[in-house]
Amino acid sequence: MKSLFSSSAFSTAATTPVPVLIAGTAIIATRFIGVVLLVAALGWGGMGSFIDESFQSWGSGLIFIASILLLLLEFVCGIAVCLRQNWARWCYLICQLLVSGYLLMVSLDWLSLDVNIFRIEGDSGAEVLHSLLLQKIPDVVIIGLLFFPWHRYFIASK
Repeated sequence: MKSLFSSSAFSTAATTPVPVLIAGTAIIATRFIGVVLLVAALGWGGMGSFIDESFQSWGSGLIFIASILLLLLEFVCGIAVCLRQNWARWCYLICQLLVSGYLLMVSLDWLSLDVNIFRIEGDSGAEVLHSLLLQKIPDVVIIGLLFFPWHRYFIASK
């Protein structure tokens, strides 16, 4: 008779290096706490008006839907990283590059989109870049935990 703890998911997670488990847990925790803090800061009424504002135009509505899908993808990446799936760390890296590139382009008005959500306010490009880098410090640490010396512990995707 097989034990519950002898399944492949548990044995894979049990052999996952601690820094990789910390990175996967940090991905999930930072995204979850970010959503909780947003709801706490805006309140339920503020969240409703934020969602309403997001769907005032097609561009901002699509960006809002894409951000929700990206958030869900990052949750999946966090779980998959804990299970030593190699594609998950690459997917998380691509997500961070997309988000950083989008925030930088929109905040510096390099895109001609009429999007009022998801911008970093600043007087100059240097100020926007500084704010973006400060916001991305946790993600850079997570990427370092995923990619530095532990790459040999990931299982290739089938």
